[in-house]
Amino acid sequence: MSHSKYAANTAHAFLQLTNRTLGVYNLHDAHETAKLVPKLLEELTDNGQLPYYLKNVEALQRPVIAMAKRGLLVDKEALRETRIRIAKELEETDEVVVQADPTGRLRRPTGKNNNSIGSTKVLREFLFGTLGLRASKKTETELDSTDQEALWRILRDLRKMDKSNRPILEALFHGSRLRTLFQRYLTFDIDPDGRVRAQVKMHGTKTMRFAYAKPALQQFPQELWGIFRAKPGHLFLAADYSQLEAKLLAYLSGDDASIGVFESGGDVHTENAIDLLGDLPLGEDGRAAKPERGFAKTFLYGLSYGGSTETMKMKLFCPCPRCVDYVPPVFSLGREKMKAAERRWFAKHNAVRVFQRDTAEFIRRHHYYESPLAEGARRYLAAPWSSNLDRETKNLPMQFGGAILMNERQVALHKIGAPIVLQRHDEFMLEIPASPGRIVDQWAADVRGVMEAPVEGLGGVSFGVDVEVGDNWGA
Repeated sequence: MSHSKYAANTAHAFLQLTNRTLGVYNLHDAHETAKLVPKLLEELTDNGQLPYYLKNVEALQRPVIAMAKRGLLVDKEALRETRIRIAKELEETDEVVVQADPTGRLRRPTGKNNNSIGSTKVLREFLFGTLGLRASKKTETELDSTDQEALWRILRDLRKMDKSNRPILEALFHGSRLRTLFQRYLTFDIDPDGRVRAQVKMHGTKTMRFAYAKPALQQFPQELWGIFRAKPGHLFLAADYSQLEAKLLAYLSGDDASIGVFESGGDVHTENAIDLLGDLPLGEDGRAAKPERGFAKTFLYGLSYGGSTETMKMKLFCPCPRCVDYVPPVFSLGREKMKAAERRWFAKHNAVRVFQRDTAEFIRRHHYYESPLAEGARRYLAAPWSSNLDRETKNLPMQFGGAILMNERQVALHKIGAPIVLQRHDEFMLEIPASPGRIVDQWAADVRGVMEAPVEGLGGVSFGVDVEVGDNWGA
């Protein structure tokens, strides 16, 4: 029986070549590639990047190979039950929409792909013709839009006469979300030993952040983490840098207001909510309410990614009641109020604006950004200046800095024998023996010792780590 992962078109002309012909081809390929090495080393040396390459790129290869070889064990029963549950829920959700269409043109899809219940044209006619909803935005071709943002605006601003259509709109959101879960995250190959070994893309992003494929582990939603479990007699230990990008933005820019919050142990998102919105009532834990705190968090990371009040959007996957545990509460402001909030924030955090302006100006002149977190850590940006490149210059210091820190720490953890099975965003996950507490506690202490080591490029500041242990990723 053939496995889909290894299936191939055996009739392809390339596969009909003799072993000798293939061997000669491979030798030529290897020889021509090897000839490039001296030139590449010469260029790295001339640009001052050789120390970074040796410490942060070459040294990372063995730790990444070791991590990829370990893979993650799949709980096949949990995976099967999750697929069944989502398929059943999707069927029920689609039925809500199908039953509301008297024309019968919207139909519940069948087959393993389970695509949308109707074309964009049919959905547009259903929403704005059959239901009579008021469109909220136009497409580039001046048609009424049915994308997620457009549907969210309609749902948010439902007229009294349209309130009865709320369950239909929520079903459209929920169905789209369930289809994404099923198609993107619940269909992947499992090796004979029951583990999934995703492709690790060390250079999968411009900022050197890791990316994964088949499956895309870095994107897995939290509600599906439980389908990966530690092997018998073992536990997962997850060590996560808390608010790493926000801290990098503060320290790189010299934003004393935010640095003060971090060093006093305060909650930066609550403080930013106050800076944005004025005085707010705080809960018993000293934090702002979830909507306002979430708004401040989105604002801060929007700035980190080069956003503005014009482009910043609340990313909302599904606003239906069933997804309340997976989707943060929404707090939004009109355009003018948002601009006013931004002005209030920058009045207190002007160092961030100056840092962004100076970074962009340096890149305009020199066509590269060099991070202070590692010697020779330089990323070139040779494209013509544009709004996209401007956003990239604002995003690069935090993302590149986070990648440098994570990659250096992975090399250090590998040296002490840490059995890393995943590097994801600002977190490492280890699969360790579930022996008496002393061994688990020792691993937690060892990992903290490596990850919380002072960052010399930022004056010796140390970034705190949260550690959790469980028998599956979701725990």
